[in-house]
Amino acid sequence: MLAAALTVAVAALAACGGGTKTPQPTTPVPTQISAFPYDQSQPLAVLDRGRVNANYPIAIRDVSYASGGRRISAFLDAPPAHGRRAAVIYVHGTGGDRRQLLLPATWLAGRGAVTLAITAPSADETMPAGLSPLDRLRWERDIASLDVIAVRRAIDFLSARGDVDPERIGYVGWSAGAKTGALLAGSEPRLHALVLMSGGATPLPAYAVKAPVALRPAILEYLGAVDPLRLIRRATPGSLLLQDGTKDTVVPHAALVALARAAPKRTEVRWYPTGHELSLTAIRNQLAWLTRKLRIGPRVAGARTG
Repeated sequence: MLAAALTVAVAALAACGGGTKTPQPTTPVPTQISAFPYDQSQPLAVLDRGRVNANYPIAIRDVSYASGGRRISAFLDAPPAHGRRAAVIYVHGTGGDRRQLLLPATWLAGRGAVTLAITAPSADETMPAGLSPLDRLRWERDIASLDVIAVRRAIDFLSARGDVDPERIGYVGWSAGAKTGALLAGSEPRLHALVLMSGGATPLPAYAVKAPVALRPAILEYLGAVDPLRLIRRATPGSLLLQDGTKDTVVPHAALVALARAAPKRTEVRWYPTGHELSLTAIRNQLAWLTRKLRIGPRVAGARTG
């Protein structure tokens, strides 16, 4: 079941650093947190296409909402009404969509949380051909920003629901979704607990050293705005769980370690003897951590909880 929920075909989040000398930035890296602005007053224009499952205690609904000029498709797991509940947003890896983490999202809903598994904007985007090196960097920055904003709009969507407690909203991201989560950890204070699965990043100077000298300032500027290592440092201490596999062949081990070391104090880092996909043990640990951090409950009678 986990294999069906967690697609293996994903791209590496970061390339290995290949230089022996680290260049010094000649252009200051952006320092403002608000690298992901959006107009919160714009209507979400939520569409609910109805329930997609039957004969189960929790309804899974096919929904979508507006974000960044796009429609974001999602599956909403809503347990039967019981006051305001915790809520968690799930974001897939490269090559995936809202189905990829639906299984653990439904397990968490069985424990009593409202969950929203979205398809990130980057899933539908391909870099246009013929872009200049500078335009490629801008494109990468803009796509990363669209994914972050889509989650911020998901928070708006959940916060507006009568069955969600806005003070108990969390996030789970796998692979590329973990990279998005690292950006959110340092820029979105409405997320109170974040799980980053198989997420890593190479230090930007080590990446820039492999590029032509003339391009390095632009790399530091544009990719610096969406640098997971920079933003994760600003996360609230104690709000993060990082889960990584010691046998990961997709994200380099050094990149996994780099993200873990950049995280603030009281970050919980757990390693598993697995590859990029992790394991059922990791999912169960994650469910227990979220249940504790977000005070999730009560459980739904007859629903599976992982």
